[in-house]
Amino acid sequence: MERTTIRCHACDSTDHRPYGSSGQNRIVVCRGCGLYLVTPVPTAADLRRAVTEAETYTEDQVRKVDFFRRRAERLLEHVETLVPNGRLLDVGCAIGTELVVARERGWATCGIELSSASLRIAKEQGLDVRQVPLEDAGLEAASFDLVTANHVVEHLAWPRAFFAETRRVLAPHGYLFVAVPNVDACKRYLLRSRYRWTFHDDHFVHYSVATLTKVLDRHGFDVASIHSSRAYDFHDDVDARPRWFRWLNSRIEASGHGIEIFCLARPRA
Repeated sequence: MERTTIRCHACDSTDHRPYGSSGQNRIVVCRGCGLYLVTPVPTAADLRRAVTEAETYTEDQVRKVDFFRRRAERLLEHVETLVPNGRLLDVGCAIGTELVVARERGWATCGIELSSASLRIAKEQGLDVRQVPLEDAGLEAASFDLVTANHVVEHLAWPRAFFAETRRVLAPHGYLFVAVPNVDACKRYLLRSRYRWTFHDDHFVHYSVATLTKVLDRHGFDVASIHSSRAYDFHDDVDARPRWFRWLNSRIEASGHGIEIFCLARPRA
């Protein structure tokens, strides 16, 4: 697989310090802004082919469909306090669980999904899902009130085109929701580059709260809210857990050391 070097996505620097390796990936840290990234990276053609043929994430979505339904419901409950039900675009929509929940709540929905296995399940649910990269989908400008990208951005070796097209298709009052693994999760400090939740073979940028904010700012977004989520990868409803667990989980989330980052951002005028 051919690979090519890349600059920092937050500050465009090539001044990096080595951090470690995961599989074929060489992980570095930008000396200018602290972003963790992989360089060199596979070519765009190789990455697209790998995603199209992948089935692992499809199987994970099917196993955890109740978890992803709860997550979608909570996100939309919050977003609907900010913007009325309108048009939602889910980039990397997998089997379409979020789109189904949004449709039930009165949203008009559209999805982007490159995995053939996931696309097949989404289509079986009557969803409008397109198997092309976002920038090739030909969507109308300013046509969506909400764009979501759940565990997508870390897979993008070149995120610039994604953010530019997201800004173009978002209405001026709209929001972008991004969920990514958190490189500042507690376990990463213990396991370093062996922390597979973050340093997965097909993850090419590793974000913290601070560096995701910087990347969004560079690409024309203002962060409305951002926080870390979940102390570890549990899938049941946290409200059903004992009080001590809820307390500990909330403290880890508030410290910025949860395993995920949830961020709502708006396109800058």
